[in-house]
Amino acid sequence: MAVSATPAPTPAPQKAAIAKFVALVTKAGFSYQATFSGDDRHSASILEISKGLLQVHGDDVRVRATFTDPTASTVVEHRYVGGKGWLRFATFLQWNRLPMTPSKTMAAFAAIHSTSDVTYVETVKSGGKTLFRVTFAGAIVHPSIIPYINLSDETVRKGTMTILIDADGRPIRGTDDINAIGRISGQLQEIIIELTVAFTKVGQAVSITAP
Repeated sequence: MAVSATPAPTPAPQKAAIAKFVALVTKAGFSYQATFSGDDRHSASILEISKGLLQVHGDDVRVRATFTDPTASTVVEHRYVGGKGWLRFATFLQWNRLPMTPSKTMAAFAAIHSTSDVTYVETVKSGGKTLFRVTFAGAIVHPSIIPYINLSDETVRKGTMTILIDADGRPIRGTDDINAIGRISGQLQEIIIELTVAFTKVGQAVSITAP
C-alpha cells in the first residue's frame, strides 16, 4: 500500500520571513507599487502587456497597462477607491463603473490573511543576499480589463503569484500566472495571462484617487 509523504517543515529563517511578509502585507493602510509586463493569450490571439503599473494603499487599488496586438495599442486603467470600482479602456474615453469586491481588486496580496495562505518554495542567493521564494493566490490583472468589446463573462479560475521576499518579508520580484475564461463573440475561450512583476515603494505612501 502506498504511503503519502509528509511535507518537510519549513526551516526557521524561511518561516520567520514568511511571518514578517504576512504581517507586512496585511497591515492596515499598507502601501506599495509594482511594475509588470507579459502576455495575454487567448485561443486565437495574443496581446502584449507592457508599461504595467500597480499601486495599492490599504484597500484602494490602481492598475494601468498597455495592451498591444498586431494592429493597435490601448492604455487601460482601473481604479478601486472607497469600495467602488471604475474602468477606462483609453485615456480619451470616459470612466465606467466596474463592479468589484475587495478580494477581486487586482491587489497583489488581497488573498493573504495568514501564514497558511503562503507556501515556501525554496531559498535563493541573489546579489549576495538570501531570499526566499514563496507562492500564494493572486491575480493583478483581471480579464475584465482586457480591451475587447466583444469579451464577456470574464472569470479567473486560478491566479498564482510566485515571488521572492527578503528576510524582513519585503516583496521584491516574481511572476503572476493567471488562468481565466471568457466569452469572445459568445464563444467560451481560455485566457492565460503571464506576467513578470517587480515591487517598488514598498511601505511608502501611494496616492490613489477616484476618477
